[in-house]
Amino acid sequence: MSTKASMRFMPAFLRPRRKHKPNLEAPLRTWNIVTGDKVIVNYGPCKGQQGTVLEVIRKSKRIVVDGVNLRVKNLKKKYWEEKGTSIMAPASLHYSNVNLVDPVSGLPTRVGTGYLDDGTKVRIAKRSGAIIPKPVFQRHKPMNLVAGPLDTSPEDVMEVTYNPDQGDLPMIPNFQEPAEDPEDVQSEDDLIRILVVVVRPSTITLLT
Repeated sequence: MSTKASMRFMPAFLRPRRKHKPNLEAPLRTWNIVTGDKVIVNYGPCKGQQGTVLEVIRKSKRIVVDGVNLRVKNLKKKYWEEKGTSIMAPASLHYSNVNLVDPVSGLPTRVGTGYLDDGTKVRIAKRSGAIIPKPVFQRHKPMNLVAGPLDTSPEDVMEVTYNPDQGDLPMIPNFQEPAEDPEDVQSEDDLIRILVVVVRPSTITLLT
């Protein structure tokens, strides 16, 4: 059975959807949901499901939640495969269909902002008044802190190679000016035969 024929027998909420276009109208002033937050769906067929935010798509005002709104995703075949495979992957949800989870009660809550004594901006759950901490950002590929043979040493980076009090930059050692090509040297007769541009009110003529 072909892929198109199998889609007919598949429920509508499992069929793959096209990518959503960017929604540039009425941009959001504040975005309280970030990657790694725990949210709960409050509207739609997935109402009541909880999960962790995997991706935030701010241009289209949508988010991807782990294990929520699963859809069939068709993968392209590899060069060693006869045909591609299909997997179940989470599709995006509109940001207005989810709420952050209250860390005290575990229920969906709206979010406000506040400031600590040291001036740090924090998110506050309006249901219980508790602070919702932002998750720690984790890199997919950890930063390599070990210097390799092709890396510049810290001593070379901090070395001062220019002093503005000395004036011009020092000349390059063993610098030699390029020799003139005999064919490029013009004689006096060639210099006399130049083009003289005479500008008139209506025309421009060239005299040799």
